[in-house]
Amino acid sequence: NQLFGDIKTWLKDAPLHVEQQHIEIREKFTGPYTVPLLSISTQTGQTLVEVKPRGAYVILAEGLIDVEGEFGREHITFMVDGGPYSHRPVPENTTQLTKKQMFEGIGDDGWYWVEETIDDKAHFINNKNALLDVITQVSHYEL
Repeated sequence: NQLFGDIKTWLKDAPLHVEQQHIEIREKFTGPYTVPLLSISTQTGQTLVEVKPRGAYVILAEGLIDVEGEFGREHITFMVDGGPYSHRPVPENTTQLTKKQMFEGIGDDGWYWVEETIDDKAHFINNKNALLDVITQVSHYEL
């Protein structure tokens, strides 16, 4: 997975240890298959997060990865074509529908963290700082 390679590259100079393991996941359409899992810890061995694929076949996206830490779990999803859209009736003409992007901030195809706030803001996970924001959210650990 390209994201896992990127994570290793982004964190290679950080005071963190990244260990890759493999786990088996099972999906209805594919059956069981093996995927990488990344465990990210401090230099003293304190595990901060595990980055775990959850599935390639998910609603509203092309893939789902969980980032789990002591203080919660966040989801990173692979979005294409601007992400999911909703169709709503036009107020002036309820027989006509308008297409609206469900999450603001999705442009390029790629991995996004949709921060679960009132605005459901999407963050493109395309650099070290974006990744560290997710890690901090679930571990309360800041570099």
